[in-house]
Amino acid sequence: MIRKIAIIASAMSCLTLGVIGVNGATASAAKSHVLTEEGNTGVTFTKNFNPFNPNSLVGQMSIKSLTYEPLIEFDYLKANTQYPWLATGYTWTNGGRTLTFALRHNVEWSDGQPFTSADVAYTFNLIGQSPAANYSGVPAMTSPAIAKGAYTVVLNFASPAYQDITGIAGSTLIVPEHIWSKIANPAKAVITYPVGTGPYVLKSYSPQLVSYVANPHYWGGTPAATQVNIPSYSSNASAATALANGQLDWAGNDIANIKSLFINKNPKTNHYFFAGGNTVSLEFNTTGTGPLSDPKVRAAISAGINRTALGVEGESGYEVPATSSSGLILPNQGAFQSPATKNDLSPTADAAKVASILTSDGYTKASSGMWEKNGQEITFSIEDPTAYSDYYADAQLISNSLKSEGINATVDGVQASQWYSDLAAGTFQSAIHWGAGGANPFVQYQNWLDYNTFVAPNPTNASGDFGRYKSPAAETALKKLETTAPNNVAAVKSATQALGNILTTQVPVAPLLYGADWNIYSTAHFTGWVTAANPYADPSPSDPELPLILMHLKAA
Repeated sequence: MIRKIAIIASAMSCLTLGVIGVNGATASAAKSHVLTEEGNTGVTFTKNFNPFNPNSLVGQMSIKSLTYEPLIEFDYLKANTQYPWLATGYTWTNGGRTLTFALRHNVEWSDGQPFTSADVAYTFNLIGQSPAANYSGVPAMTSPAIAKGAYTVVLNFASPAYQDITGIAGSTLIVPEHIWSKIANPAKAVITYPVGTGPYVLKSYSPQLVSYVANPHYWGGTPAATQVNIPSYSSNASAATALANGQLDWAGNDIANIKSLFINKNPKTNHYFFAGGNTVSLEFNTTGTGPLSDPKVRAAISAGINRTALGVEGESGYEVPATSSSGLILPNQGAFQSPATKNDLSPTADAAKVASILTSDGYTKASSGMWEKNGQEITFSIEDPTAYSDYYADAQLISNSLKSEGINATVDGVQASQWYSDLAAGTFQSAIHWGAGGANPFVQYQNWLDYNTFVAPNPTNASGDFGRYKSPAAETALKKLETTAPNNVAAVKSATQALGNILTTQVPVAPLLYGADWNIYSTAHFTGWVTAANPYADPSPSDPELPLILMHLKAA
């Protein structure tokens, strides 16, 4: 999952980055300290460590950054906070069209080969030549990336790319040229042994457990957790059992009754911190000619959802109902909100609004009590994994709420792996899915609306815009926001509100909840976790923050 918040001011002509402390090799670090983490459940393990394929094991489990690293680590919980990683700094010139990175010296790949600017340039050129591998939404470049000497890389974009900085520097994971230049199809290749600059290397694989050990060549020193184990759990419930039994150090999913199940068993060591980091939505497949292709039907569905029930019953009170059809993460991004979209989503089902929208769209209530037009009912399914107990419960609650309003929504419970495949292929009708979050509103809007970047290059394996919403107006509005310097506050606000208006009127996704960045951890073996008092990163066990968090940890 990618769930980020806060606004990063990145329009500085030259940015100096603070240095983050990482654990050096110590006597305790030399011992074997095993950390067991779980970032996702219901995933069928397959031996594929390809960072460019969202359906690979590392893609679905969000563990790419154990091996592969970004240029910059961003703190999405604190504005204007970022950490040098493979790059020590960057500079915008040419009105936001040219981006120059200064790279860290003395970095090696896990196979001992030197890391240089050629690897970074190669990674961005690979993405440019293979759009299906562009999972982070890097904008089009006007010319190949340039390696200047061993430690400088220059990227030239077709238009100002200020708002893309977190995708370019924070989400794009760098790969070694000497390995990947021999791979013909990077987006589809099966990688059985990953080589990266990250703190860990693969130790062993089985369909039940993947283990990593400390990378002896790591530039940041030896991590306190000298081994990371990632078990396979079939569901949130099985992960909850493991937590209760003390088998997990770190978990990243919804666990109902977390206090009684885990915290109260040992309040000194058992903790959680659920930061609000994204907008969970009901994503509609907008293709075809059925009812879901009609924006008024989608708006009526949104109006018929009891969001309070989702937050209280489906999410155990950990997530609060979305209040704005704009999809902005509130209150964090409230400064960008249009007054017209403030509190325009009812916390409970709004029967009068459902009736008003559908009546104006030519629908009538049949004798069955269901809305229909030309003899066709509004019927659709909500597909979500049964393993994701919260989303599956949310889907059932939405179905019950909509049926009471005359809309025949059913629930399609599937395996998590099928859900990922169906989203990527567009073979679903609707699904509950977390938002992309992001350091600014552009990140989440792009993930929902950018057909050209996320769908067109590989329609059967999309990495965003799962509902296949295709709109010239949306692309124009995205480009306007993307090319606006963050210090032009009025222009950023105007461009953001234009995108919010598209969500309000076209409803390609229906905002449901302000999603938690799940983070449940134990200090029995390791300390240094992200907390409310020290929010140095997105706290979840997921990409791309894994190196940042794991190098903060110290053996207890």
